[in-house]
Amino acid sequence: RSVRGFQSRPFSSVIINPYQYTPQVNRLVDKYPPTVTIAATKLYMGKLRNRQAELQKKMALAKKQNAMKEGEGSTNESEASRLTDDQVKEMNDRKRIDELLKSSQGLSVQQDSLDYLSQTQEEETIDAYRRGVDRLFEGDPAPTQVFEELVSIKSENAIGETGATRLLPWLRKNGGGGGKGYLIVVCDPRVKSPDFRDTVKAFRMEKEILSHAIFINADTPAENRRWLKKDKLMDSGIRLFSDEKREWMRTYTALGEQRWSMTLFILAEERVQKLVRELASVNAPLVVERAIKAMEKRRL
Repeated sequence: RSVRGFQSRPFSSVIINPYQYTPQVNRLVDKYPPTVTIAATKLYMGKLRNRQAELQKKMALAKKQNAMKEGEGSTNESEASRLTDDQVKEMNDRKRIDELLKSSQGLSVQQDSLDYLSQTQEEETIDAYRRGVDRLFEGDPAPTQVFEELVSIKSENAIGETGATRLLPWLRKNGGGGGKGYLIVVCDPRVKSPDFRDTVKAFRMEKEILSHAIFINADTPAENRRWLKKDKLMDSGIRLFSDEKREWMRTYTALGEQRWSMTLFILAEERVQKLVRELASVNAPLVVERAIKAMEKRRL
């Protein structure tokens, strides 16, 4: 049996929208349902699930190896509330793979809003944890006192306890809802770094982000003033501090293992909430925006 304009062969390899054709064709579609129905978005999500599955296997293996080395035991919430910072760091190390896994699973649900780490950055973090690299991870206590050694580019003096209190929400009595605010830190150990300067300039129009952000580099206060003046950024609201001896960056393990690069920290409630190493200047504002959304969805 045939329909005008169509052959009677099966339509199993043809995409047909039954809502755009005649009742006769609709009956043919019912008899020979289409098999090619995968849209571009489904293909994308399939690739994303494959990526998440591979990452999940790697993290599960790392967790198993770490558990065998350390002989981890169970720790309930009441015990965690009495731990010291060093003990909390140890507990966080044991939970690191679980945290990364949960974060990775979240990316497959809301890719656009939560993906602040590239696949390379995720895998490098997992590898560093597995190798026991001595550096800060997300969820670790945020060192506080070292902020006092940051140097103001205006006065050329260390900001001291008063300055650190102004910066850190958990030290302020009215710090964003009882200390619940957050501080964004972008740092770069390289002198006169073009990447760092491009990143700072990229944030000058992001007023909301700037109100929570500071920038730290290894240039002298005088050099920082010259650069800001040259690029007409002196009155832009950018808060820039000098760390010539790189003490702040060393404390926050932001010097890198193989090469120096930019690092992003989001600090809140005395913890490193989000951390992005090898931060690229080309998409820094977007990465910061996504990291903030991920932190707001789930704080550590």
